[in-house]
Amino acid sequence: MPDEIKIVDVKDIAAETSQRPEPDPDLDPTAKTNAPEFLAFKSTFIPSRGDMGGGFCIIFEGKTGKTVFQVFWLAKPYAAGVLIEPTKDWRTFVKRLPQLGPLDKEWGEKLQAQLKEILTITEKKKLYENYAKAKLRQIESIVRRSFEATSQCVFTAATDAEPVSRNELERAKVIKPLPPSKEELERQRREQVEKERLEAEEREREEAKKDGVFEGTLINTKPVLDPVKGKASSEIVPGDIIGVEIEGDGTSALVKKYLDENNIEPVFPVEEIKETGGRKFIYVKISDEIRGVVTITKDIRIKTKEDPNKKEDNSAHLSIFGDFFFFGVLGIALIGLLFVIRAFFL
Repeated sequence: MPDEIKIVDVKDIAAETSQRPEPDPDLDPTAKTNAPEFLAFKSTFIPSRGDMGGGFCIIFEGKTGKTVFQVFWLAKPYAAGVLIEPTKDWRTFVKRLPQLGPLDKEWGEKLQAQLKEILTITEKKKLYENYAKAKLRQIESIVRRSFEATSQCVFTAATDAEPVSRNELERAKVIKPLPPSKEELERQRREQVEKERLEAEEREREEAKKDGVFEGTLINTKPVLDPVKGKASSEIVPGDIIGVEIEGDGTSALVKKYLDENNIEPVFPVEEIKETGGRKFIYVKISDEIRGVVTITKDIRIKTKEDPNKKEDNSAHLSIFGDFFFFGVLGIALIGLLFVIRAFFL
């Protein structure tokens, strides 16, 4: 776009630049682009005689002085009493300029030609660095005297400046968004991979329900890793008891809260194992109505725990074996004693 003031119809852009809520920096990842890199310079002017009145708005990049948006409106006849204050935000200011009256292109071209000589690249850079009232009044005075020299009448003018962010101009479609950085592209790629993973897991859960395998609630869980004593995920079989971490909201959060409050270790028996698309899905039984699903993408060692029922059975077997051994030794001792008594009396 050439760096000059142009007379344009602002009806379309006024609709696009209507008031919109500013993004929350904590929720909007693009909020970092909201720094005021641009400056909007706004002015209104009315001649002391005649029926003209108008205003202009120029938005330029502070570091380069390059104009990215510009509108100049000179109305004749001028609708007295509707002149908007330049202290209004640039979107409202631009939107109301056509309300001043019908555009007078001939006089508009005469006056706007003066602005290019006044608002040079260097002057715009200085204005961006310091748009205090004193500086604005200085430029306002220069613009007013220039207009007076052209029209041969006295002008009344008012000016103001407003910092504008890149994000705001992008949303108003005044400028095009910058191409994403390498970091942003990598972040988008990770988000896409994670999204596809979650969608695949959701499809798997839905298919499991359709197959009638399980009609209860499925929640996401993560395996508890044990690189030293853990069991390889490739060797996990139904019946193994594995440690998991419960994650997520809703039912997951309620289950986790219940376990924490009752000091219950999150170890559950494996009920079913499925493999599809290079992923292994290990389903653990949390309750009759709730299952946890562990998604495995590579072979890892998972913390396991022996079934406490098996321990009790082993203890019972050891107890029986001990009793048998005790009574056996006692019987041998009694038989030996009988032989000693018999030898003594005979």
